[in-house]
Amino acid sequence: MSGRGHASMTDDIENTAYRLMLELVSIPSVSPSAQKETEIARFIHTRLAREQYFRDNPEDLRLLECRNDPLKRYCLFALVRSARQTERTVLLTGHMDVVDTQVYGPLQDLAFDPERLTRRIGRMDLPDEARKDLESGEWLFGRGVSDMKTSVAIELAYLMKAAENRGALPSNLAVLIVPDEENNSQGMIDAVPYLRRMQEEEGFRFLACINMEPTVGSAQNAGPTIHMGSIGKINPFFFCLGRETHVGEYYQGLSAAPIVSRINLMLDGNTDYMDEFNGISYLPWGCMRQHDLRQEYSASIMFKAVAFYSYLTVTKYPGDILNEMRHIAERALAETLDRHRVFSARFNESRGSASKAPRWTPKVLSFEQLCAQAAAMIETPIPEIAERISREAPDHFDERDKALRLVERLVEACGLQGPLVVLGFLPPYYPHRGKDDQAPADRALKAAIHSAVSAVWDEHAVAIETVDFFEGVSDLSYCGFAGDPLALEPIAYNLPGWGIYYTFPIDDLAAVRIPIVNIGPVGRDAHKMTERVHVSYAMRTLPAVIDTAVRCIGDSP
Repeated sequence: MSGRGHASMTDDIENTAYRLMLELVSIPSVSPSAQKETEIARFIHTRLAREQYFRDNPEDLRLLECRNDPLKRYCLFALVRSARQTERTVLLTGHMDVVDTQVYGPLQDLAFDPERLTRRIGRMDLPDEARKDLESGEWLFGRGVSDMKTSVAIELAYLMKAAENRGALPSNLAVLIVPDEENNSQGMIDAVPYLRRMQEEEGFRFLACINMEPTVGSAQNAGPTIHMGSIGKINPFFFCLGRETHVGEYYQGLSAAPIVSRINLMLDGNTDYMDEFNGISYLPWGCMRQHDLRQEYSASIMFKAVAFYSYLTVTKYPGDILNEMRHIAERALAETLDRHRVFSARFNESRGSASKAPRWTPKVLSFEQLCAQAAAMIETPIPEIAERISREAPDHFDERDKALRLVERLVEACGLQGPLVVLGFLPPYYPHRGKDDQAPADRALKAAIHSAVSAVWDEHAVAIETVDFFEGVSDLSYCGFAGDPLALEPIAYNLPGWGIYYTFPIDDLAAVRIPIVNIGPVGRDAHKMTERVHVSYAMRTLPAVIDTAVRCIGDSP
């Protein structure tokens, strides 16, 4: 069966998908939330359990506990088996959590009621493009309508329709809906071991994982798009240590401020550090936080500071990035010390003093090197220190705060003094996933998507652009790792609290290796007050695109 000329299973799911979307959006599943993310998972489970197929086959509908999740949330897995007995399976995925609604201001109470919000939002001061979309009558506004409950509703409606037409499925069809994508992607990370067991113990052969994240782009150019890969994201940190002194004896110490500031000036938004693929450049380093580590005011100079960044990758792995970070830190230290000596000499000359600034030897350590020193010098095992930090941490501390506190404690325990920069990574980590044209499964998926795009044009006159990477970061990063697993080891060795604050299934990723593609609705302004989705494309055209893609993938070699 080809993707062309078939009787569509999506002709009458528009109303079902739209109603489901409104119900899903009405559940305020802001991540992280044990209560609301569990509520929406159970809502989906209850809704699917009413279908005749799942009443007859309850084992094909599963709530999967996120076993490494302190909030004990669940993933939802549902499978419709083709009438043909086959292990070949197409997996649809998406996330059921959203970000908070503070940006809605006086309309915050309507954020989870898209129809009422869309009627009221025009009273607000909107950007021109958002107002134009609102006045067109073709867009629906609300938290989660784009990112990504419309997509989840379409997946569920399509699965239910497939359950009534199993003879039309060339392969099995599965849906995996996860929590926590907007935070640490704990849902998808904890789903990976389940997927591995489904492959190895239940015999599933996953032909592809189709995510349905909304199109990322500006209002001018964000149209229907298929993404053949998913961009990576890593969070590097620089822990900077100077030399403490009273502010009245400034040049006898060394402030951490110019060290961390120079690092930031070198990195933040600097296009020299963009990653590139096929002649396309991707966004460079963006500073997520830069701050002093003191907890109270004192007359001492700021001698401890930290900065961490978000960096998007399409070719670089943690080891490559760590090497870049070392060069940057060494340069920042050298320039800071040169500046300190010049200013100190100038000050002393102005005072007629023969004093000279102290001379220090700067050091740069990776977190792995810091751990090696700590293990040789202190009796308490590092995991025990990490656990203690977790128990004693204030309620507002997240995984990143705890990781940086661990770095600080180890530096103190080792008696290290500045000038020093410690390098490492903070959670979460998203490996990039591109297409490997040498891998048969990736080649088959690429050919199937090409056929699907042609069929959608022939049948619906809809042009869909195909690009290399989804640039918004997605859970597709965890559908397997195509490279050498050794390339991931630097993240494990250099992420403070690995296995305690953050768990990443390196072995499972190497074993799963599911080809990926993203086919989503046209959405705009995710995470903003003006988040919206193009309704007619999402509800009338996108289900047919998904159906065509599923069939073409199912028919692939």
